[in-house]
Amino acid sequence: MCVRMHFNIDLNVLKSKYKCNKIFNDDKLKRGMINKKNYVPIIFESVENSTSKEKIINVCLWGISPFTYGKIEKDFALINARLETLHIKKSFSVLINKNRCAVVVNGYFEWMGNEGSSKKIPYYIYNDNTNNKNELKIEKEEWNNVESDKFKSDNEDNDRKIKKDEDKKQGNVQVKEEIEDKVKEEIEDKEKEINEEQEDQLVDENSHKRKKVIKEETFTKKIKKELSDEVDNLNNIENNENEKKQEKCSYIILAGLYTVSNDQKKECRNTIITTSSENTNLQDIHERCPLLLSENTLSLWLDVEKKYTDIIDKVKEEHIIMSSQLKFREVQNWNDFANYTKEDKKDSILKYVKKNENN
Repeated sequence: MCVRMHFNIDLNVLKSKYKCNKIFNDDKLKRGMINKKNYVPIIFESVENSTSKEKIINVCLWGISPFTYGKIEKDFALINARLETLHIKKSFSVLINKNRCAVVVNGYFEWMGNEGSSKKIPYYIYNDNTNNKNELKIEKEEWNNVESDKFKSDNEDNDRKIKKDEDKKQGNVQVKEEIEDKVKEEIEDKEKEINEEQEDQLVDENSHKRKKVIKEETFTKKIKKELSDEVDNLNNIENNENEKKQEKCSYIILAGLYTVSNDQKKECRNTIITTSSENTNLQDIHERCPLLLSENTLSLWLDVEKKYTDIIDKVKEEHIIMSSQLKFREVQNWNDFANYTKEDKKDSILKYVKKNENN
């Protein structure tokens, strides 16, 4: 299943990278944790005037209305669609040829059952693509082509963050060097002190030498242990920072379907396609997972001239490859994914998380 996602990507980045022509409803977007009936950006291909194709980004509501909408009283929102029954269920079969979309997010969440407890353990699942050439980065030329003040401000913020990270790394190196210098000085001072004591005490020379050697070895071991602990601590801090940085720049492309209710594309909804997680590294967490797209199958999936039956086998093959790149870790602090303002924190995601853990 896919019931929670994390999105923290600038829309202009998506627009530039995937050569999209327009962005709709960007005022509805809130970065952070996204759940049912929240707004999330999707990318789809549209044919204008039946002549030219163009890619569009639309910030739309997560959860499409079922085929029976209007015939029942309850307002259902279908956030997931099973790949195995897309061509059978009317809610999805009318969309699989002309209304395919892609959802680019940083990662998504899944809850794994815990033996001996009714509570489920939340995991964050993301892509290990920090060394991928297709990573969502903005080149200098792309920055110059975007005239949005907000976009330029984001660039400056990113530069400051990068400089801050580099300064912190440099600071860690300096701290390590200072610790090593300090240890050397303390050892030299101690050796000098021991030598002075040796000169003053001539009685029982052999015994004194033995004591001196033992004392020196004990002191050296103590200092080396302290140095090792300090270095390990710095390395752990650096590893944690690298892991968070990796998660932040990571992204995955989820296959989906969408509906648009009018020509202005103001009322848009989407659903995420899921498939079996069997034979993937996610099968121990949950039996279902989102259908993943690669950069290669993305263009196939969005192409409105391609029939679903002609492309789905290729998409499935690439899904297996993409799923093997996914990494996951247990969620320790939900605030890491809550990119809200202080006012928004009153409606904290933690309330929803508590409900989910009891399910």
